Amino acid sequence: MNASVQNDSLFMQLRKFVWYSLLRVPWLIGYNVGGAVVLVGFFGITSQGQDMLRISAELGFGVADNGLLWNLLLLIGTFVASLTFWYTSRLLLARDYESFPLPSPYADLGRRWWPRLVGVAVPLAIAWSFNQVDADGQALVITLSRVYFAMAILLLAFYVLRRSLFSISRDYMIAERLDEVPEAHRRRARALLLSAFVLLVAFVAVPVYLPQWLGAPAIAVLGVTGIALFGTAILTYVPMSKGGPAATLTALLLAVLFGFWNHNHPIRLADEAGGKAVAALARPAPAERFAAMAQSAGGAEPVVFVTAAGGGIRAAYWTASVLAALEDELGETFSKRLFAISGVSGGSVGAAAYVTLKRAQLDAGPDASLLAPVRTVLGNDFLSPVVAGLLFPDLAQRFIPFPVTLADRQRFLERSFELAFQGDARRLFAGPFQNLYAGAAGDRLPSLLLNTTVVETGQRAVLSNLDVGGLPGVVDLFDDRYQLAAIRTSAAAGASARFTYVSPAGRVDIAGDDSVRLVDGGYFENSGAATMGDLIALLDDRIGDSDRKFRPVLIVINNDPTSVGLCRRDNGGSDTLKGGRFNAAVSEVAAPIRALFETRGARQQIAEVKAARLVEAMGGGVVQMPLAAVLDVQLETARAQAAEPLSEEAIAKIKEKYLEPPLGWSMSEEVRKGMDQTLDDRAGGLAKQFQYLTTALGGGTIPACEPM
Repeated sequence: MNASVQNDSLFMQLRKFVWYSLLRVPWLIGYNVGGAVVLVGFFGITSQGQDMLRISAELGFGVADNGLLWNLLLLIGTFVASLTFWYTSRLLLARDYESFPLPSPYADLGRRWWPRLVGVAVPLAIAWSFNQVDADGQALVITLSRVYFAMAILLLAFYVLRRSLFSISRDYMIAERLDEVPEAHRRRARALLLSAFVLLVAFVAVPVYLPQWLGAPAIAVLGVTGIALFGTAILTYVPMSKGGPAATLTALLLAVLFGFWNHNHPIRLADEAGGKAVAALARPAPAERFAAMAQSAGGAEPVVFVTAAGGGIRAAYWTASVLAALEDELGETFSKRLFAISGVSGGSVGAAAYVTLKRAQLDAGPDASLLAPVRTVLGNDFLSPVVAGLLFPDLAQRFIPFPVTLADRQRFLERSFELAFQGDARRLFAGPFQNLYAGAAGDRLPSLLLNTTVVETGQRAVLSNLDVGGLPGVVDLFDDRYQLAAIRTSAAAGASARFTYVSPAGRVDIAGDDSVRLVDGGYFENSGAATMGDLIALLDDRIGDSDRKFRPVLIVINNDPTSVGLCRRDNGGSDTLKGGRFNAAVSEVAAPIRALFETRGARQQIAEVKAARLVEAMGGGVVQMPLAAVLDVQLETARAQAAEPLSEEAIAKIKEKYLEPPLGWSMSEEVRKGMDQTLDDRAGGLAKQFQYLTTALGGGTIPACEPM
């Protein structure tokens, strides 16, 4: 023990140990510690991460459905991440730095054990998360959990016992300080960095199929590992080895500075040279479109209006499935009287997918059910591409002083939407939005009102085949000044579903060298009911002027699995305050943020209530198609199958599985099957809603909704 240690009191020794081993050492390897924490939190805490592992278990090790590759790459990626975190942490801690002293013996325990801990954290977290996943094929889930746990134990044994196992003469990387990391170790680090760069370029070149081939879990692990590797080697080791401070602050300042010039998120327009030109479409006023529809439908009453709320892939899947199922059930009675769909976020994606497939069906000639096609399209993996774009090229873009649109992560998401379709439907979804409504077939489609939000003003902005300039407080994005006549259908739906930070704000260039940015429509109001209520009021006013009233039927597709029903007749309409427990300990910080977030749901409820009241005041009817029916059915089924009352833990597991996070763009097959079964069986109260709609479209009267 050196003299300085001998002179320190016990308290001072303990204080220095805590400071150097428990605080300074992890701070120095902070990128690796942070990377491990992110992955542990993602897989161990978030429902999206656990649903990704549920997908892994569903895929298993089959060859035909890519399960073998998906799980093998996750296994390899986790192994590589563990070794990288451990190895680069040891490299960084092998030297003494003038600007960051770590005196011995106070820092020695931290130098030895922090690399080992960050090395085993990820496989341990995945093992624990697999153990928590409730999925079909539970035996495979248990097997995968054991595989990752065994990996963690074997790696930890290697990290601790490698000197004895491989007869290494001395642990020079930690026990003795180096003047410079040996060239062999630096070559390995450069090889790892080069591999990450190659993967980045590959994702830019193949933005959809390659990520879907690799799988979102493996991409998440490799992406976070690559970020940690770059931060550890380039931003920390290189400058500190030359006597300077870490370059993290410099990198952040450059990212802020380059942000003035490198905005690479323009709203995507169709390439006229590469395909069919944009149709010269004169957008009718709502009343004109209504008159044309009424003539083709043989009368104006009743008329169907649909609102489709947001909620990521669950909203898209449920919205499109409900619309297709209603068409299957009611045929032309429904499709000819469906006037407009107002969508937000995932609801917009589902509505646009339904209309696109409907247009392709009309062009092809023979009628067929759209239910299977919409489920096939929206059952795809859209998460892997956007994760690849987020963690690789779009992150690198932040440090390049000019925009590279190929690196835009929204491009990855929208391209994955497009490639999920086949044949003519793919051309329509990748092509100009206005081409959907070109020609006689376009007159037979319901109008789309895709809601988004303007960042600079907070206003509603709408993309529609209708001239929506008459709606109060609405920015009509097809006005000539916004130069969006050639916007792709995928980009129009995507503009409504740009939930930051999964998707970036999209830039719209305005004539006159100005621009605005668009984000998710749910920032303004998450149901689409505000826009639909304004549209119905406008139609009532314009049609009323010509002594031609109409009777609207409003279908509310609510995509929140926990929401209270809108109508009192269906045991909804409660005005009781609800919400999570208030945490007084963090109220100063959390209260404003939580209030802003919760008002989103409150505005949705108000908008739905106002639209429903308006419709009923006009003599119309309201029908609900709530996603909450799926959770109700699953809970009822579990209670019926259980020999005794369900425990709180069992109920929590069912809720966790079916409460898909609103930011998610992938959904496990088991969750999709639960949604399909509920809709196909008309379970969870849906049979009553189908009957209401049948009665209303037949000219009958349905029970009053009486919203709160």
